[in-house]
Amino acid sequence: MNVAFDPWIPVVTTAGKRELASLGAVLTKGEQFADLAVRPHERVSLMRLFLCVAHAALNGPKDYVEWCEVPKRLPEAARKYLTNWKDSFELFHETRPWLQVAKLKGVEKEDGVSGKTSPVALLDFELATGNNSTLNDHGGQMSSRQIEPGRVVLNLLTFQNFSSGGGSPIAQWNTIRTSQVGNPDAPCLSQSMAHCLFRGRSLAETIHLNLPAFETIGRVYKTFSKDKKKDDSYSDVALGRPVWEFFPESPEKESDRVINATKTYIGRLAPISRWIRLIHGSDQIYCCNGFKYDTFKDGFASEPTAAVRLVTKKDKNGAETTERRIVSVEPAKTLWRELSSLLVKRSADGLGGPLAMENAPYDTEFDFHVCAITRDQASMDIAVESVFHITPAFQINFSVYQSEVIEAEGCSRRLRWAIEDYRSTIDKDWVQRVKRTQAKEQNTLKNRLAQTAFLSYWTTVEKNLPLLMAHIEAIGSDSAIPTREAWRKMLFAAACEAYRIACGQETPRQIRAFAKGWLKLTTTRDEPKSDTHEIKEENL
Repeated sequence: MNVAFDPWIPVVTTAGKRELASLGAVLTKGEQFADLAVRPHERVSLMRLFLCVAHAALNGPKDYVEWCEVPKRLPEAARKYLTNWKDSFELFHETRPWLQVAKLKGVEKEDGVSGKTSPVALLDFELATGNNSTLNDHGGQMSSRQIEPGRVVLNLLTFQNFSSGGGSPIAQWNTIRTSQVGNPDAPCLSQSMAHCLFRGRSLAETIHLNLPAFETIGRVYKTFSKDKKKDDSYSDVALGRPVWEFFPESPEKESDRVINATKTYIGRLAPISRWIRLIHGSDQIYCCNGFKYDTFKDGFASEPTAAVRLVTKKDKNGAETTERRIVSVEPAKTLWRELSSLLVKRSADGLGGPLAMENAPYDTEFDFHVCAITRDQASMDIAVESVFHITPAFQINFSVYQSEVIEAEGCSRRLRWAIEDYRSTIDKDWVQRVKRTQAKEQNTLKNRLAQTAFLSYWTTVEKNLPLLMAHIEAIGSDSAIPTREAWRKMLFAAACEAYRIACGQETPRQIRAFAKGWLKLTTTRDEPKSDTHEIKEENL
């Protein structure tokens, strides 16, 4: 199985047919494919691989001029590059299998027998193996499960990018024996980060739009100091080489090859966060923790497809501190509410959206694709993705969109405060219960109280998002004010209906409580003040 020239990538052709394509076909004939036919985390992993090969094949693009020439240069450059490095893309090569450690073995037992292996199904997040649920897959009880080589390649690539930390099998490379616990996350899963991609009319255009120039990378892709006294201290990130060109020969962490794999821009695009060796002709593998990939919270630069924003925190005394954070995905907060932090150019100090925002076509329409996997404890939780169709009018009036999102969130806060009034009226212990709760948990407790109302409110709002988009498109015309009023009236009506659903009126006491909360919801137009401990996320 050759990863460069054998078909394994699920795609949809421009004629709407689903088929498998090789890495070489995607990079040389990308205009024949409309899109990938994969899950969100697989899409991110594949795009990182495409960008890695494209950078290596082009040795660029170095600047905007070369970036404009990519559609013409990439097909032939990719064909030559993949041909030259063909052996390094062999999945079962004896000495350099693709993204694997050839010398990896199980920990030997006392009788000299090689140690325990793991099922190859471990690489697929949706199959029942290890602590993965059997809810949608009951094949975990089978003694042997064969997976097609093409699927194994996709699983291997995705596992290296998104596998979660925590427990892991044990294996050995040379004299280094890995630990079963305390393993870090792979680079793309950390902090449940949102990955931002552009989607073109074909895969060729998609790759082009997501390919940053070296000039942009050098200007904004930098590590930062975690020392609060050195907030303005930044360090350049080297460009590096793909790992298959300079694969680590040993597990020594300080070797040049390991540094290239873990601390350079191109080296990290196809990571080896887990040491893996597939056993040819078997459904078993050797798998264990691999090299540590520093994340943004460790002081390294954020992933190229991630976004960074400033977060202002207040403690219980009202003292504020500001820090940089990756834009994370929360299951309770849909992605359209995060666009103000994602759809922003990356600044020189590292704040803003993905590196490829420099390539955004501001004079034409384009699709903005956001993918993520939420993290729960030491496991992956929910795969999330949204596609936003961005028009020139939307880009021009983006500040209006931001203000209307803030308006919608203000309505939700008023709704929560009204429900708190209702609860404190019928439950005299509620205020004391909040005070007894740790400061950092109080906001979570209050949100849990309003959970039923929030579900109703945000579901209604999201059903009516076309009202907001109609308003954005109408700005500058006579329809601007009527469309804005339609959107805001909908917000108010949704909040009122959510309050009715969450707060009963069966008894006289409930009726009095309902009236008190209703008065606060319908007459208080100003947003309630934030709790002193609440985190405030600033727009860039």
